[in-house]
Amino acid sequence: MSDLYRLVYASKNLLTGAEAEAAVEQILAASRRNNERVGVTGALMFNGGAFAQVLEGPQKGVEETFERIQRDPRHGDVTVLEGGPIKVRGFVNWSMAFVGQSARGQALWNELAAESGFDLKRLDADAVFTMLHDLVLEEEALGGPIDAPALDAPAPRSLDVSQVREELARLRPEAGARAGRDSTSPDQEGAVPVAALAILKAALVDERGRTMELRGTVDELRVAMAEIHVACDRLRAERDLWMHRARTLVAVLNEDPQEIRSAPRGPEVPAGQSMVAVSDRAVA
Repeated sequence: MSDLYRLVYASKNLLTGAEAEAAVEQILAASRRNNERVGVTGALMFNGGAFAQVLEGPQKGVEETFERIQRDPRHGDVTVLEGGPIKVRGFVNWSMAFVGQSARGQALWNELAAESGFDLKRLDADAVFTMLHDLVLEEEALGGPIDAPALDAPAPRSLDVSQVREELARLRPEAGARAGRDSTSPDQEGAVPVAALAILKAALVDERGRTMELRGTVDELRVAMAEIHVACDRLRAERDLWMHRARTLVAVLNEDPQEIRSAPRGPEVPAGQSMVAVSDRAVA
């Protein structure tokens, strides 16, 4: 059975003012140093209100790391969203990836917070993990800085052109054979597989670009939906207020209709002034 363990938590950000940026750098430096020692990996997100973090690794190492976080005075209301054994890591190469500096990352985090009613206990652990994981993958693909050293990351391998040609030839034996027969120099050998590789690379770049574009569109729609929900909530609150005022007015009118009918008539409603204003004075 795997000893790997994952813990997802959120906490209030107690950092204030100009100290916040320097303090986060201290948190990251300490996390990377300690995490490498106990084999823990993960990712961290924060904004002005809260932290969100994923910790992965041996259960003992994860628990030691989390106990240290709970004692940190820069975190408040530390709330465990999920904890349990896992089969594989989601952040295998990062002792502590720092994501969310981008406007998109902040928008995603703010959206999750809004969906929970800004209640840490109601945050969805899977949504927090997915957000952090996707942001790490995107920044890796874009070559942007995540500001975290790799933990036991394998060194990048150089491209073995001969191996690639052989693999492509196995995919299309007739092309490989024809290229071998037509070759008159080392430069010409395997020309067809190399061309195919270039096409595949171009297609992959295009596919990644399209994926990023679609993700951006989805995120924009999510933000728009969140704004619509907020606007609807405001309209509902205003509607409830007016319904309450109307009920109050009806209740007052129904208390003694005969007395109200015999009472002196009030002033005429000036032009441009609504009956609601006059009714307000009557209720008052």
